[in-house]
Amino acid sequence: MKTLCKSCDHVREVVAATGSVFLLCQLSRTQPSFPKYPPQPVVECGGYRDTNSRPQRFQLQTLADTFAICRLAAADPIPAWAEGGVVSITRTAEELSIVCSQQRVPQQVTHEGDWRCLRVVGPLDFSLVGVLSALSGTLAAAGISLFAISTFQTDYLLVRQTDLAAAVTSLAAAGHDVAS
Repeated sequence: MKTLCKSCDHVREVVAATGSVFLLCQLSRTQPSFPKYPPQPVVECGGYRDTNSRPQRFQLQTLADTFAICRLAAADPIPAWAEGGVVSITRTAEELSIVCSQQRVPQQVTHEGDWRCLRVVGPLDFSLVGVLSALSGTLAAAGISLFAISTFQTDYLLVRQTDLAAAVTSLAAAGHDVAS
């Protein structure tokens, strides 16, 4: 039965004398048109917890390399230097973006350098909900910006080199395991 309390720890199913089935929750605010108790259909519950969005704990690994986020013209071919290790290539109608080791990027290429990478240990199941939300929310609360990359198996969070220590501290304080 679909309801706000689909995964509330305080809900139970009750059957009325008429045979109607309702979900009843001790923490709910009930609909005023049902003055008798029980059963009263749940319309709002303070005990609601969506099992897909519960705080999740992840293992992360700090990669040793320093990365650059590069911008090229949309029509440019993928350059030969965009290879090795972690490389992300995204083409849109407006640009070609490449994330790769900073050492490989030619000086004349438009880029932002000095990014460090935290890899979420995977593989991650496609049914997982809130992976980036759990991690980015923690970093946002600490005032740390990020650049996220997702692959088939996992996610990568890039943070500025100057924010790496604070990012690791914040993620660890939130219950995530961060290894170097």
